[in-house]
Amino acid sequence: MERERLAFVCRHVFEGGRPIRLVAHEDGDWQFLCGEEHELDDGPRVVGLNHLVERDPSVIGILDLRQGWEAERHEVGGRWVRRQIVG
Repeated sequence: MERERLAFVCRHVFEGGRPIRLVAHEDGDWQFLCGEEHELDDGPRVVGLNHLVERDPSVIGILDLRQGWEAERHEVGGRWVRRQIVG
């Protein structure tokens, strides 16, 4: 893992209000999201991937996610379900 790789997060994950439940690796970018609805004007925040791993070490198990794939879980510590992103 590149220690300072940037990742996009939703406001809920950024503020620590909800856990990471959806991870997407698309077009070279990583997204770590809560999986819930957001307001249209509530854009993503950018953080260092290392900070997300420090906050939730269980995401290490998903950092081998291939380009064009996403993974989702129902709860922290739950099993990640991987699937190809259909565009």
